[in-house]
Amino acid sequence: MPETPGPGTPAARPHLTGTVVHGAGRGHGLGFPTANIAAGPDSPVPPAAVYSGWVVRHRTGAAHPATISVGSNPTFCDTADVHVEAYCHDLAEDVYGERVTVWFAERIRDTVKFPSPAALVRAVREDVRRSEAVLASDRGRRVRDDALAAHRGTITTP
Repeated sequence: MPETPGPGTPAARPHLTGTVVHGAGRGHGLGFPTANIAAGPDSPVPPAAVYSGWVVRHRTGAAHPATISVGSNPTFCDTADVHVEAYCHDLAEDVYGERVTVWFAERIRDTVKFPSPAALVRAVREDVRRSEAVLASDRGRRVRDDALAAHRGTITTP
């Protein structure tokens, strides 16, 4: 599995391509609707954590700024399965069934179990704030530009 970028690493390459599927719906109920992504068979899933990155929709070619959770949703303790959920900061429409590629810009924090959904919401608000700062930086813009170039086929990805 490729290394997941950390602070100060060069622009990332796509880590995950998959299809948006229905999840449990908790993100929407908490105020952060997520695109649940079923990774393709040749698409390695990075270690459990919260990341900042870009979600590129194959249908439209648009790159959406995102805060991405990879993990088993430990606050709700209802599964050991690893989920990839992307909260796209600027996307309000349903994207079920669409193919997407997730480009990881930076790891924000480890996945942890919170004492309550309210504590989780407070943490997610801070995650989104941190993610927006990363994505607005030179590094975040380089990752976005690489994502768009790869989608257009003007660069190749490993």
